[in-house]
Amino acid sequence: MDASSEISPFHYQRLLKVAQRITAQHDIARLCETVLEEARQLTHADGGTLYIVKGHGDSARLEFAIVRNRSLDIRLGGTSGGSILYPAIPMYREGVANHQNVASHTGLTGNIVNIDDVYDIDQFDFSGTRAFDKQFGYHTCSVLTVPLMTEYGELVAVLQLLNATDEATGQVVPFSHSLEPVVSILAGFAAMAIQQQRTMQEQKELLVALSGEPNTGRLLERILTEAQAMTCADGGSLYLFRDDNDSPRLEFALVRNDSLKINQGGSSGNEISLPSIPLRDQEGLENHHHIAAHVAISGRLVNIPDAYRSEQFDFSGTKAFDQAHDYRSVSFLTIPLLNHLNEVIGVLQLVNSRHPVTREIIPFSEHIEPLVKALSSYAAIALNNLILVQELKNLLDAFIKVIAQAIDAKSPHTSGHCQRVPLLTEMIARAACNDDKTFADFDLDEDGWYELHVAAWMHDCGKLATPDSVLDKSTKLHTLCDRIGSVRARFSALKAQYERDMLRAALAEPARHAELDAALQLQLNELDDDLAFIEAANKGGEFMAQERKDRVRQIAGRQWRDADGVMQSLLSEDEVYNLCIERGTLTEEERQVINNHMQVTIDMLESLPFPRKLRRVPEYAGGHHEKMDGSGFPRGLTREQMSWPARMMAIADIFEALTAKDRPYKDPMKISQALSIMQKMRDGNHIDPDLYELFVHSRVWEQYAKQVLDPVQLDVHDPTAYC
Repeated sequence: MDASSEISPFHYQRLLKVAQRITAQHDIARLCETVLEEARQLTHADGGTLYIVKGHGDSARLEFAIVRNRSLDIRLGGTSGGSILYPAIPMYREGVANHQNVASHTGLTGNIVNIDDVYDIDQFDFSGTRAFDKQFGYHTCSVLTVPLMTEYGELVAVLQLLNATDEATGQVVPFSHSLEPVVSILAGFAAMAIQQQRTMQEQKELLVALSGEPNTGRLLERILTEAQAMTCADGGSLYLFRDDNDSPRLEFALVRNDSLKINQGGSSGNEISLPSIPLRDQEGLENHHHIAAHVAISGRLVNIPDAYRSEQFDFSGTKAFDQAHDYRSVSFLTIPLLNHLNEVIGVLQLVNSRHPVTREIIPFSEHIEPLVKALSSYAAIALNNLILVQELKNLLDAFIKVIAQAIDAKSPHTSGHCQRVPLLTEMIARAACNDDKTFADFDLDEDGWYELHVAAWMHDCGKLATPDSVLDKSTKLHTLCDRIGSVRARFSALKAQYERDMLRAALAEPARHAELDAALQLQLNELDDDLAFIEAANKGGEFMAQERKDRVRQIAGRQWRDADGVMQSLLSEDEVYNLCIERGTLTEEERQVINNHMQVTIDMLESLPFPRKLRRVPEYAGGHHEKMDGSGFPRGLTREQMSWPARMMAIADIFEALTAKDRPYKDPMKISQALSIMQKMRDGNHIDPDLYELFVHSRVWEQYAKQVLDPVQLDVHDPTAYC
């Protein structure tokens, strides 16, 4: 007999009004209060509790949502503001169903429990109830416990009513069995209303959570976790679509199975050994044999009640897995992840739905499909956004590295500089993050590391505007080519001139031939010495003394006869000016041109519309030639005006230049020499003293040397002398 046929017209009309009230209620706390209060009034109960089911599977539990007691004036939970401190009731203890507690028993069995006197029954553990009675001077007698289950058999909550009261005498009496159908129907209405509100709230929270997750790996894990929880699935896999090298396929991103305790991919650290699933066979035909491939190709959800009875798809791989793991894969729910363009970007597959109460394997219910499809839509949008962001990051990374490579390619004598400075900068930053003293407050999150990464790779982008003749000036006389060749030609012409003059004099005075020849040899030897000196001076160096400059001018005073017979100085004024450069190969004017690359770098980077998380890139990249005392360029910033990353990049740029192996005007410095120079720069307030100390003590120089430099350059073991 249907339960509704046992209900009086009075109760039937009342239930209709209650149904209207609770279905119209959008606040779940008020909804729960309404349900408990209506049940209390229908049964004349003195008090009651409404438990809400939280968690899934073995972690399922009943959490107190509302506690009311009229005699004790207790109002906890809901809109009352009173906090409920009672612990949740587990549905399972160590995997075993908890039938000792009457509320969890009711939820597990789905049956109403009507007890006349809790002190006269041994079936359930009422020790908690007795402790409550003792604490508050109360006496719990009759108890009615009712499961709130949806039409699909899903437990949503448990309603427990205490101490039915006789309206005439006010005495506590057992709950009338005739009211059980009434309360049961009320519970059904309440279950649907609560489930609807919970689903809406969970969907909102999930949408916010998915859209706010910045990490692709964590997002994928959240998608699979929520899908398993929503469907009570024992396991699941998440595939990502790949289509590089004209080979469309699904690659495993996550694999989980709770019963087998399998957790692969994602943050688990366990590598997935399963092969990818091709979407085309060797003949180029679409792969509709594999269920995941079929879903990816068709873009449609597929629900398989029993894989072992399905003839539509090839489950031989599943059966082999089952045999190897002593498992039985029965029900499958496979859902495509479609982006806003209706393109498949992945596939979500769930395995073995379990009954929420009995835990037996059942088919995935059709009523859950719309919810899973909604989850898949949210997940696909969020995942697609992260994929697009990552693709843009990859594009930006490739772009800045191409720029760095283009800068290095402009001059073979500084090749690799733009690639080594980022490496060294990140080593210094990592040492600062690990320091718990001076840099205890310094740290970089994922966005901070990426910002530093971009800045380090772009730190010399302004060199794109530097003329090649200056950037590639490997010797003092280099312009479009090294003019030392022209100087050698003049020396050769002057030698020929001396030889010609000697032969003419010997023809005029044959007796002096030996004397003239000896004098010629002296002249030629002097020219050879002078040319060797000029060639050495042309290479540049760390310092050129005044006497060497004077010798250049002395050599320039020699005269030679050009092709027109006009006497010319052996060296031009411009050549003398360049050969007398004190350090390196650049004149002051050329050095200004080089230095101007910093202003160009800043101008270029500040003109780019960097997103908020990259807005400090121009400041980081544009400060590596500044000095702590404000004497640097281009802005003359002091230490206090510079960020830690900008100061780190300054040290990285200097150390890389000192130890570089590709500078033609100097040999690569050993670590001892480089640290000595940097120590002096520290003392001169040119580089940050704290960062220099970190650089030395944390042995960043050693780490860099072992990775980049020649072994012979690493000549320091104890850096104490350089502190």
